[in-house]
Amino acid sequence: MEKKLRQSLEFAEDIINTVREPLIVLDQDLRVVSASRSFYKVFQVKPEETVGQLIYDLGDKQWDIPKLRELLETILPQKTSFVGYEVEHDFATIGRRTMLLNARQIEQAWGKERIILLAIEDITERKAIETGLETTRKELEVVKKLADAAHEFAESVINTVREPLISLDQDLRVVTVSRSFYDFFQVKPEDTVGQLIYDLGDKQWDIPKLRELLETILPEKTSFDNYEVEHDFATIGRRVMLLNARQIKQVWGKERIILLAIEDITERSRLEDLLAESEFRYRRLFETASDGIVLLEKKEGRVAHANSAFEKMLGYSEAECLGKNLSDIGVSIDTRHFSATMGDLDREGILNYEDIFLQTRSGQGIYTDIYLVDRAILAQCNIRDVTERKLVQETLKEEQLFIENALNSLQDVFFVFDLEGRFIRWNNPVSGVTGYTDGEIAQLTPVDLFRGDDINRIATAIETATTTGSVKVDALFVTKEGKRIPYSFSASLLRDASGTPMAICGLGRDITERM
Repeated sequence: MEKKLRQSLEFAEDIINTVREPLIVLDQDLRVVSASRSFYKVFQVKPEETVGQLIYDLGDKQWDIPKLRELLETILPQKTSFVGYEVEHDFATIGRRTMLLNARQIEQAWGKERIILLAIEDITERKAIETGLETTRKELEVVKKLADAAHEFAESVINTVREPLISLDQDLRVVTVSRSFYDFFQVKPEDTVGQLIYDLGDKQWDIPKLRELLETILPEKTSFDNYEVEHDFATIGRRVMLLNARQIKQVWGKERIILLAIEDITERSRLEDLLAESEFRYRRLFETASDGIVLLEKKEGRVAHANSAFEKMLGYSEAECLGKNLSDIGVSIDTRHFSATMGDLDREGILNYEDIFLQTRSGQGIYTDIYLVDRAILAQCNIRDVTERKLVQETLKEEQLFIENALNSLQDVFFVFDLEGRFIRWNNPVSGVTGYTDGEIAQLTPVDLFRGDDINRIATAIETATTTGSVKVDALFVTKEGKRIPYSFSASLLRDASGTPMAICGLGRDITERM
């Protein structure tokens, strides 16, 4: 009896050391009774510094975490178990970690009045993946109720862990299975226990890579971790799994037991593939873009990458740019500290800077449009050479000024109004002759500048210009002060590039001397 109890306890220890998550056992005084190998490995502590210690004192009191105290001292005494309790903490040895804690109390186990099983899942990496691509994974499975006896305790440990867990005898027949295995792979106990593993689910488990692990690799080693297997199951579809296996000698009345823990990483694998594909596409766009692009560290604004278009545009190679600020390579867009710029970028998502004059390495001046784009880790700075556009704009501006001066130098009045009768353009003589200000002219229609029969005459002339394309008409121009001046007007219909009528333009000449 004592031998069986000892074997069962050893088996329980083996199970604790097989599961992937860190697992720790506490007594009623919250002192460590046992801890899994993964706990020591993940949290970088030693057994001699752990067993017998108050959990809050572990690692120079790194485990004195308020939320852990709340779980163990407030929540757990009111419940026999707790699942999915999230804790975020900074560890001096391993940095900031986000963990899911599952806890369960067991009465009278391992010679203790009360035992607390605490399973810890580090979900820091998973949190990061879920945040970029906005997908989630399930929380830890509910820690199953553990029985008093060591054998039942071992069964409870199996049912506590999140991953499906199965134990096989030396003939590769199923001895026991966790509930999560039944749930996930949609099989029943009566169709599973005692069966050859390859025969499960109408031989769905007859997987070549699983045979390789169990028949070739494992006999040469006592354990194996993170053996990746991909397989199509008839019930649950295609799955990517990580297998962890461990051999245990002489337990449960068997010569040899194989513990096989299975983690479904299908979703994680899919996300990683999508991320890799996204990074590949971004890299191609980065390298082939016509814009000069530099990627900046967000803290100090130092260049982390630069594409070939940047080198071609400004003359600095990527090697020359690395570790430098934008101002060091001739790009100045903000006189404030870079952190202030990053603050604006964080709020806005994108910052635009137009017509920025830059000097290339060779001393040539160019005009650019620059915009900063917020990325997850780096800030992206795109630089577009708009020198040609700037020159065209300057040329157009000069031409517009020339035309404006030419129109204003005329003694005749010049005007353009749209088909609704709103004035669009006019020269200085219009306001000089009529006495109206530019603001007042913008509110007038052509017929507002005439009186009596001339109103109908002008309206008819506008209609004629619209239908025939041109018109001439004489009428009395009425000033703001009421003075009437004889004018001869000629107007033509303006069309856009597609031939659609858009406005009427014309000239008016004072014919007082002819009267």
